[in-house]
Amino acid sequence: MYKIYFKQAIEMLKQNRFISIITITGTALAIMMMMVIIVTDSIKHVNIAPEVNRDRTFYVKRYTKKHKDESKQGWWQSTPDYDLYKSYLSGFKTPEYTTAVDKAWNGNQFMVKKDNATEHFLAEIRLVDAAYWHVMSFSFIEGKPFTKEDFDSGIHNAVISENLAKKVFGNNGALGKNIEIDFNTYKVAGIIKDVPQTFTYGYGEAYIPYTAKNGYENRSYHILFLLKDKNDSAALIEEIQASQRKFDSLDPEWNITFHGPNSHRQALMDETRDMKPDEKRTYRKMIFIFCVLLLIPAVNLSSFSMSQVKRRIEEIGVRKAFGAKKYIILIQILFENLITTFIGGIIGLVLSYFIVIWLKEWLLDVGAESSIPIHALVSYPVLLGVLATCFILNLLSAGIPAYKASNLAIVDSINKKNM
Repeated sequence: MYKIYFKQAIEMLKQNRFISIITITGTALAIMMMMVIIVTDSIKHVNIAPEVNRDRTFYVKRYTKKHKDESKQGWWQSTPDYDLYKSYLSGFKTPEYTTAVDKAWNGNQFMVKKDNATEHFLAEIRLVDAAYWHVMSFSFIEGKPFTKEDFDSGIHNAVISENLAKKVFGNNGALGKNIEIDFNTYKVAGIIKDVPQTFTYGYGEAYIPYTAKNGYENRSYHILFLLKDKNDSAALIEEIQASQRKFDSLDPEWNITFHGPNSHRQALMDETRDMKPDEKRTYRKMIFIFCVLLLIPAVNLSSFSMSQVKRRIEEIGVRKAFGAKKYIILIQILFENLITTFIGGIIGLVLSYFIVIWLKEWLLDVGAESSIPIHALVSYPVLLGVLATCFILNLLSAGIPAYKASNLAIVDSINKKNM
């Protein structure tokens, strides 16, 4: 039955090509706008290597200190330094791993020297600890990450990207060789596949222990907690609140509030002072945008659907006279319109990829040279988003014409009345 509906839908597209082109174009543009939002959101939030644990990772990026003396009304906000991390945000029992990742505003572009040359160039260097390699998942081409013992002792080992290895060493093997970073010598312990700049915490051209960097105690860090189960966040909150009480009892002048732990989605939202990011408000805003993007094209496309149904109203009347049920007529019209919607949906999806790649600097806040991984573009959330959007748009644009046609009296259908 559906095979016949499919063939009939294709024939109808061929019969009135102008209306078909307008319908498919309108659908494609609507799907494209929706998919740009969904694809962008997918790249930022779904589990993608190396950030494969986004759904189980929670963050503390800021804290607020307030004067205990309320008459002074003093407060200030900052990012945790190493001492605050070690004293109050490490050693928790709930997380499987806890890692402190050096914050970008410390200045993570260091001078790197080419092998057997005097030429230097800037490279993105990420300062991390040994637990970082358990929170993230990198594809090692050669070697392995530095160990906890290496980190604790401050040994100058480095993990570098494939691209940096080629820049510095050319086609010669880089593993085990020395590389000069920030005018200090590091031994290449591992080489990983390049990581796109779209990854906030995974991107880097080289990764070194921050204990090997002078002044690491004075730098700022984002604290990442990898939980065994994301539902353990309540226990993590209790531990962080206990640390806050510990700080308040020991410091004679200040009370502290740690911002978090925040989920990956919350961590990417803006927050002010000691307020948590308003996730519900963000969802409401996104739902409103989706509704506008769906309703406007749906209203326009419904008129085209109505004109197509009117041309077939006699056929529908004859079918009903021979015993066709109302729901059969309804399903047929919706299914045939769904074929058109899916064609427009596929075109819209392809266009959305071009838009995301073209406007990646604005949409994803990354550099023009940054690449977007294919598995981030083509993912289950994206494909499900296409299916859901096509289905909803189909119901909105063809639902009313299909319902009216299926409920029209046989005599009125044959005489083309009341439609």
